[in-house]
Amino acid sequence: MMITVIFCAVFTTVSLGNLLDQVWIKTKNSGFVNASTPNVDYISLSFFQLYPANNHYMKFSVKACSNAFILLSSDMYLLYSFFDYRIVIGAGDNSKINVRRNYDLIISSFNISTPGILNCTEHRSFELNWAISGRITLMSGTKMVMNYMDPSSPSISIKDVGITTGLGSVGLWKVEHTSRFTGFYCGESGAYGNMTLLSTLKKHSRIDCVSVCSVRDDCLGVNFNRKTEECQMIAGGQQVIKIVVQKSPWYLYTKCLQDKTMCVSCIVWDSRPPDNTGILIT
Repeated sequence: MMITVIFCAVFTTVSLGNLLDQVWIKTKNSGFVNASTPNVDYISLSFFQLYPANNHYMKFSVKACSNAFILLSSDMYLLYSFFDYRIVIGAGDNSKINVRRNYDLIISSFNISTPGILNCTEHRSFELNWAISGRITLMSGTKMVMNYMDPSSPSISIKDVGITTGLGSVGLWKVEHTSRFTGFYCGESGAYGNMTLLSTLKKHSRIDCVSVCSVRDDCLGVNFNRKTEECQMIAGGQQVIKIVVQKSPWYLYTKCLQDKTMCVSCIVWDSRPPDNTGILIT
């Protein structure tokens, strides 16, 4: 169900910044894998309606002990990735970056010494850029830690980006994007967002409830109870956990962060995601 809310106040992110401009994704430990391992369980960013390949650019941070994998693939949704670049940040027990070019199973490899580049308890920030020429650069904070030039021709045209973690590590990623909330929400009847709340109000209708959320850039969505008229403001910056119960009086509405797309509650799993993998919004 999609609803549109018309409200007098203008939703803006100019002065305070938008608290919904980061998508947090938790990746599981994919096991004993490296950059050359076939059929690695990468999470496609396009699944979350994130498309960094359109701009040849990805700004992100990741918290992991080692072995954070990024796949730059020629295949949308990563279904058949025979032509790609595979980057491992914190390879070799968090001592280096490994880059591999996979072109129809012909692999070339490149290593850069970067001891301690990742951290188990804090996020490290990165900026990844790639060009049609085949040059791929990685910034760690303000320092360039990788400057790779594809030695072969032609370079690989990137259509999608995937992420995962392996060799004992799990990862918590923050992928930056520019949200564009224009008043659209995605809603589900019988669903409840089991998340941290900003406040609880009494409102006569769902429209009244979401209108309060619409003018707050720290509000991800609302839970509304049609029987008690309880209206709960859901905060950003947490894992999106959705519980669905048949014939429940609760409705869950979350903002669509790209006009009518990237509607959070409609692209996450019911209850806790399988394998402890999920999406978070801040």
